[in-house]
Amino acid sequence: MKQIFISILFCLLGSAFADTTFRFRLTDDGSGIYIDKYTGTDTVVYIQPYYDDLPVKGIGRDAFSGTNVAEVVEVHLPETIEWIGRGAFSGRRSLRTINFPSSLQIVWTAAFYDCRSLSQIYFSYPIHKISWAGDNASAASFRGCRSLPMDIQLTLIKMGYPREFD
Repeated sequence: MKQIFISILFCLLGSAFADTTFRFRLTDDGSGIYIDKYTGTDTVVYIQPYYDDLPVKGIGRDAFSGTNVAEVVEVHLPETIEWIGRGAFSGRRSLRTINFPSSLQIVWTAAFYDCRSLSQIYFSYPIHKISWAGDNASAASFRGCRSLPMDIQLTLIKMGYPREFD
């Protein structure tokens, strides 16, 4: 029943999410939306906090992954983002810069797996704890991120990141 309601809502509001850069989905509780897929060509991506008065609460599973995605270098997340899904940026070898807003609460397994160029993460202060969710409590959230400087690694550890970096 819930799935039918959401499908009907999308049919009725189809034009409400008519952004050609992102494909959106309604959150399970209907309180906002999340990015299901990045379909744009920009290498520097600015995500707006609201689309049609609905807050963007997350980056979905594999949203920026895949072969048909621009070589994203920089991503700017709004203060409405609460979670980054499993493999959201996995394999984005050109990704160099992203920010973690103070609203961020959960980062799923392999979210940044093999982001070899990731060298800058901007943090909102004061530093707060983040839940590192998924298989083996974030076994590979930053595996393959060879360019992360020591100060960023230490900040991630302060935020509760339980694993090593390689």
